[in-house]
Order: sequence, then C-alpha cells, then structure tokens
Amino acid sequence: MKIGYNEVYESYRELVVQSENVSWSRFENFLVINSILVLAWATLFVEKNGSLKEIITSAKIVMTTISIFGAITGVAWSNLGQRSRSYLNRYRDKAKAIEEHHDKKDWWEDGIPITDRPFQIHLPPKWYSSSTILLIWIPLIFSVMHLILITVTWL
Repeated sequence: MKIGYNEVYESYRELVVQSENVSWSRFENFLVINSILVLAWATLFVEKNGSLKEIITSAKIVMTTISIFGAITGVAWSNLGQRSRSYLNRYRDKAKAIEEHHDKKDWWEDGIPITDRPFQIHLPPKWYSSSTILLIWIPLIFSVMHLILITVTWL
C-alpha cells in the first residue's frame, strides 16, 4: 500500500489536535496539583498559629517542603508546556507546507478554497492570551508564588 500526501496530511492534522489536547490536559493537571499544594500550605499556616512550639517547627518544615515541591513542579510544567507547543508548531507547519505545496498539483479534488483550508487560516494571538504564554509563564508564576510562601513560612 502506497502512502500519499493525503494520508500524511491527515496524520499531521491529527497530531496537531492531539498535541493541543495534551498541552491543555497537562496544564489542567498542573492547576489541580498546585491548588492542592496551596490548600495544604494554607491549612498548616492557619494551624501553626494556635499550636505548641514543637508543632510549629514541624509544621514549618512541612510547609517548606510543600513550597519547594510546588516551585519545582512549576518549572517542570513550564518546560512541558514549552515542549508541547514546540511539537504542535512543528506539526502545524508541516501540515501548512503540504497545503501550500499541493496548491499547484490539483491535490484538493473537492475544490476546497485556500481560505477554508485549516492550516492556511492564520489568526495571530494576543501576547497576553497566547496559549504558549499561558502554558509557559503561568507555571513559572506559580513557582515564584511558592518561593514567596517559603519566605512567609519562616516569618
């Protein structure tokens, strides 16, 4: 069986969709994990204010550990977000190149106009709402927040 550009194009199209889904699933998992970490930290913060001296020290150690783990996960998820978007951009560029290349060869037998081909449509995102910015910078902001929580823990 010979594989043509139609099959290759469809595989890239599926990879773009799958990459998009994976990126946002990872981001949602990050938000859930960090919500749990911040809730655990806040619970210990409230409890340590009314406890005995020896409990306060152990609570501070646990709170510091939670914050360090949160800071590390932020950096890790930022790298995952960057990698996911890199793959997505590569797959999209490949599919776009196939669309552009086959304009000359009458590849689109169904007569789809160039403006309706999915990878020919380009809507530039705003800098503050780009999925790349959200997936890379939000985890880093959470890392900074966790570093601030370490400072607050020991005050």
